[in-house]
Amino acid sequence: MLFNNLPKETPFELFHDYYARAEEHGDKFAEAGCISSVDQENQPHSRFVNFKYFFEDNLVFFSNYKSHKAKHFEANNKVSVNFWWPNLEVQVRIEGIISKCAEKFSDEHFQGREPSKNIAAIISEQSEEIESYELLKEKYEAMKERIENGAHIESRPENWGGYQIKVDFFEFWEANDDRLNYRECYKKSDDSWKKYFLQSWAYS
Repeated sequence: MLFNNLPKETPFELFHDYYARAEEHGDKFAEAGCISSVDQENQPHSRFVNFKYFFEDNLVFFSNYKSHKAKHFEANNKVSVNFWWPNLEVQVRIEGIISKCAEKFSDEHFQGREPSKNIAAIISEQSEEIESYELLKEKYEAMKERIENGAHIESRPENWGGYQIKVDFFEFWEANDDRLNYRECYKKSDDSWKKYFLQSWAYS
């Protein structure tokens, strides 16, 4: 994950510090966060995505704009994200409002990606049913050949781009052997952040 112009405020600096420590301690997928959304029937859904940027107060990832989760975001723009870094025994919960990134930003990110990833974005009708995985691989190879032969220009599909989450809540959770887990929270109120602590919960 790339960081740029983070606010000079405690929760953002804490997140950056924890993230750097997770990478230093060998958490292979430190950038992976479980994002939860709610659909039109108030059914919650969760899945892991790779977050690519933390620019200013926006946490950014990229996805298909016609996927199931995209429809959820349209129905309810409030989301939550959970990062778990086992080598630190640290969990970070984040909440905020999600929206699409500017097209120029998505274009620039797409142009900087590996061609193999871009081909997958071009051919994938994310979350739609398909008869078999083999058929998906055939679609991939066919598009790869078309791009290599110049029959198709490798450009960002209109239905693929960035999502940004404007963060308004953090909880930093650290495990404790006596189950007195550390829970430090920050909630955005107007233009300031309120800091408070929560009592820990017991788990097996």
